Amino acid sequence: MPAPAHIQAATLGKFLAAWNDQNAQDTIALWSDDFKQRLLPLSLGTPVQSRAEAEAIYPKLTGSLTNWKLEIREIVHDTARGTAAVYATSQADTPLPGEKWTNEYALFLSFTEDGTKVSRLEEMVDTAFYRHFFPKFQQYLMGLGTSAK
Repeated sequence: MPAPAHIQAATLGKFLAAWNDQNAQDTIALWSDDFKQRLLPLSLGTPVQSRAEAEAIYPKLTGSLTNWKLEIREIVHDTARGTAAVYATSQADTPLPGEKWTNEYALFLSFTEDGTKVSRLEEMVDTAFYRHFFPKFQQYLMGLGTSAK
């Protein structure tokens, strides 16, 4: 049986606040031990990521974006199923010359049975933006790894 609505709502509120603030550590603290993340649509072909895999990349992504602006446009919270859907847009500056972050999302979150953690996060992303930006961003991250050696 899912947790009471007020517990789920408090967790959702913390998640949205951490996302709005680009606070990777506060976001990660809300992930359950068995957390799974997947980018959608499935046609992107990205594999499901474990908590450890998501935890390795998320702070690098958020730490690379400046002047972050998030606009939550819609929230649907299904307390009986322990899930929430969030439609949002975001903008930011990136470390890549001439590249702006302009993404549109539909997030689908599942809460743990006690409602205090997020156990699953599926992100429907803007595929045009993803296909344009992420290969360049991955090259940027690889360059950081090279220069750090």
